Amino acid sequence: MSLRLVRPLRRLALAAGALALLSAVAPVAAWAQSGRVVGRVADPAGAALSDVEINVAGRTALSGADGRFALANVPAGTFDLRARRIGYRPATVGGVVVKDGEEITVAVAMVSEPTVLQEVVVSASRRPERITDAPATVSKIDADEIAMSVGNSFAGALKDVKGLDYVQVGVTSVAVNARGFNSSFNNRMLMMEDGRIAVLPENGLPVGQFTAVPKADLAGIEVLVGPGAALYGADASNGVISLQTKDPKEYPGATLEVAGGNRHYKDVQGRYARVLGQGRFGFKVTGEWQEANDFENFLTYGAAAIPETGIDWKASVARGTGAFVSYLGESRLEVTGGYSVSNGVGQTNLGRNQLVDWSYNFQQAKFASPSFYLNFYRTQSQSGESYAINRYSTNKVLFPSASHDELRLMSDWPSNGRLYAAEAQHNFTLAPLANTRIVWGGQLRHDMVSSDREFLTDRLTGEDIGINQYGVYAQTETPILEQLRLVTAARLDDHENYDMQFSPKVGVVVKPSEDHSFRLTFNRAFKSPTTLMTNFFIPDFVPGIGVFGNRDGFTVRDAGGTVLRTINALVPEENTTWEAGWRGVFAERVLLDLNGYYSKYENFLGSLLAINSLAGGQFVHDAAGQRILGTTNNNQTVLTYQNLGKATIYGVDAGLRVVLTPKIDLTSNFSWLKADSIEASPTDLDATALNSPTTKLGLGIATRDLVKNVYGGFGLRTVHGYDFRSGINRGYIQGFTTTDANLGYRIEKLDAAVQLNVVNLFGCRTTPAGGGSECGFGQKHREMINMPEIGTMVFLGIKYQR
Repeated sequence: MSLRLVRPLRRLALAAGALALLSAVAPVAAWAQSGRVVGRVADPAGAALSDVEINVAGRTALSGADGRFALANVPAGTFDLRARRIGYRPATVGGVVVKDGEEITVAVAMVSEPTVLQEVVVSASRRPERITDAPATVSKIDADEIAMSVGNSFAGALKDVKGLDYVQVGVTSVAVNARGFNSSFNNRMLMMEDGRIAVLPENGLPVGQFTAVPKADLAGIEVLVGPGAALYGADASNGVISLQTKDPKEYPGATLEVAGGNRHYKDVQGRYARVLGQGRFGFKVTGEWQEANDFENFLTYGAAAIPETGIDWKASVARGTGAFVSYLGESRLEVTGGYSVSNGVGQTNLGRNQLVDWSYNFQQAKFASPSFYLNFYRTQSQSGESYAINRYSTNKVLFPSASHDELRLMSDWPSNGRLYAAEAQHNFTLAPLANTRIVWGGQLRHDMVSSDREFLTDRLTGEDIGINQYGVYAQTETPILEQLRLVTAARLDDHENYDMQFSPKVGVVVKPSEDHSFRLTFNRAFKSPTTLMTNFFIPDFVPGIGVFGNRDGFTVRDAGGTVLRTINALVPEENTTWEAGWRGVFAERVLLDLNGYYSKYENFLGSLLAINSLAGGQFVHDAAGQRILGTTNNNQTVLTYQNLGKATIYGVDAGLRVVLTPKIDLTSNFSWLKADSIEASPTDLDATALNSPTTKLGLGIATRDLVKNVYGGFGLRTVHGYDFRSGINRGYIQGFTTTDANLGYRIEKLDAAVQLNVVNLFGCRTTPAGGGSECGFGQKHREMINMPEIGTMVFLGIKYQR
């Protein structure tokens, strides 16, 4: 059977499997036994509280003017009832027993407290703590915000995170960065999913759009901006994005969402979770299928201006997960797995890739108790039938009679990256030392990467590339005074290819009152070179130009053998950052969060650059002194990676939240960044480009039941124009302003909601050469050089949740 026939059949089978799973959700939920939960919410004096959001087993309701509430169709079982209202401390009533066909009455008491102090985060200290106590710049997005965010991917919720560069690349594709030095192949932000490292081992990129987790299963996202290596190790140089999925016990029941939109957008996703054995066990299954015709543009390559061919702009993904949980008192044991397969167009520093059936899967087992945490997992990414579009286009000119499959095989990127990891963590309190809290642990990681002997050094050795990494870490928190807390942390990482890396962190947190905190921190982080950076090996990537990893170094010589330049072997990049922050609440309705930082980069890891000029009679030799030649013994222009110069930056990130009423929130975020100095030779400036806007601003408004059962929001994002240079992708990104909007209506009788989301509803962009602005509905703008302009995207969906 031909590849042209196999690929559609494979996609059809995946889609059919996802739809079959999702279509089974609603009937199973309907068969489940259910009861009714009613009650009243009051303050300590007994006065009724209205507009309190009550949640039991995934069902929600608002209390009325008399404080009373009612939830129907609650599945039988034992659950926790949670109550939330702006200006009050969240309340939990445990052990609510729901019986089939019966009604249970629950009394809820709530105490006044600023709502913005209620958020609890984990990523800053690897343990739960209030966000006001966190010794880092951290933001949290909860399940409600994710559900209301524009679009059908978790990435849309990141638009409002302070300090984060959000880059819309396509209808479903997004890139993120923090605090400068972005690139077309950016891997300075570490992505985590339920405690596992979510990166592609073959290139170090975050999993991102390849995630196996549907939006319907996300309980929260935490974003740590700034160095995080003291607790997370390599790849956390600029920050950490951590996704947490929903627990079956806290979020039981069924969710089914169907959405459509312009550009032939289609999305079906669902989740079903249930608790068994009187609350001792739980399970969940999730699935999603999504497809859209992406925005388009076409490039030309090389001096001959070869036109781009072999490109398909249809983006699609099928994904799903499953989990089984055993609840052991205050502890839990979870086994989970997931799989995704994706298609579309992705950018690199050399051009663009056609992603064809790129798959990602994981398997994980973890145990968590109040004091101990154990985590074992395996992830794998496989490139499927993906290929480089620029090589495909060049080969099309060189071999005009070749078939599509022949051209694809000449231009493919076969890869199989496997990551095996384990982590153990323990926390305790040392009472004799002023009740110092200590968190310590260790991690093991083993990467196995294969390019099917084509474009990495396994082509030379005939063996897969194996890399071992080990890390140990510890953090202490000591209450020096009632208002003063000292935080120290350190991590030691041993990567088999480099010297040991030491990542210290020291901070003080001062709380003059419950509503205000100040912090000052010092961090040192590092970023190891990726497998591509050290093990790339592809002579004649295009005729006469080769791409090679830099593990051992090179020399550039003239025809007589005289050394003109020495390129040292790669070493890890270092990032040392001083940071000060203040977070304060005023009148229980206004939250202001200010953060300033000063960062110094050493051994800067640049993007691919040519290190010789064949026209100038320059030839590259490897560490053994052998001239690097092409597949037919032709001389090569060599592209490789280097540690280039130093860089110093400083900036400010600020966030504001105003609670106008229990039903209306206003939010704003602002960032300013400046490159104080970049020390590099004029020929290396492209590799050390800041590639980030100096200023960006976000504004938003969110409403809840402003009119009964109606909710919505509006957002505005303004980004200052900036120069972008990353490999062959060079140019100026025009400044732009975009607006998003969403509007929803809950249909209580059907346990459903209808939601309309519009991205880029109205926008402006600066015209070239400062000629003014172009504004209007549907105004397109570009957020990544050499990728398409982004226009208006409309999504209309209906969600059933029971």
